Amino acid sequence: MSRTLPPLDLHAHVATDITPRALEGLGAVVFAVTRSLDEYDKVSRRSDAVTVWGLGCHPGLMTAQRAYDEDRFGALLEKAAFVGEVGLDRSSRVPIERQTEVLESVLSAVAASPRLISVHSYRATNLVLELIAQTGAEHVILHWWLGTESETKRALDLGCMFSVNQSMDPVKLRAAGIPITSLLPETDHPSGNRCGTSPRQPGQTLDVERSIGAAYGVDPARVRDIFWKTFSAEVDTKGLFALLPPAVQKMTRFAQAK
Repeated sequence: MSRTLPPLDLHAHVATDITPRALEGLGAVVFAVTRSLDEYDKVSRRSDAVTVWGLGCHPGLMTAQRAYDEDRFGALLEKAAFVGEVGLDRSSRVPIERQTEVLESVLSAVAASPRLISVHSYRATNLVLELIAQTGAEHVILHWWLGTESETKRALDLGCMFSVNQSMDPVKLRAAGIPITSLLPETDHPSGNRCGTSPRQPGQTLDVERSIGAAYGVDPARVRDIFWKTFSAEVDTKGLFALLPPAVQKMTRFAQAK
């Protein structure tokens, strides 16, 4: 294995019919979110080398929210290392009551069976935090966080982490008191990296490494190592090692030894 770890991308939207070779060609470890239980069910049969598919139920997708079934989610969760995209979105046509019911179910499931989980909170930051506190879900990754400074403090008190894309300002994150060890990179491709450096593709988090390095006064190369250390610690804490693809398992162990 190369002594340089590849970029991490903790939240990207990827076409489910993309070939394994194309994903490997990205040169990154990508956590690809799905939008519904049906979508995840299809990709769960794949055996991608460096892509981890998330079990999702997007708050903006009416069909996914209506079809959500707690028992089915629990069954699919057994083999999933990663949950995403899930959350709340007050701009969605889905009634917030239904979104809340679904997210409470999802968070309760991952509180009982810990997983990496990427949570969407657009215009619903406080309610998302309420549900995290209520369910006891630990180390939730808040994707593209837009909460106030007081909400950010509460999120930190709840043990939350934050995934950062190129459209975010890490200077504000640092000013809000978020330590670099609570950050992970994402593209949120194709939305979050529209203004990033080409190629604008999943796994292209070099811009994020540079912007976080500048905001926190850390060399960008060191930033990637920190991301991997944070990620690998989460894998161990949650007992997810066996659920990751073998190549990502090796990278995780390598990161821990660096």
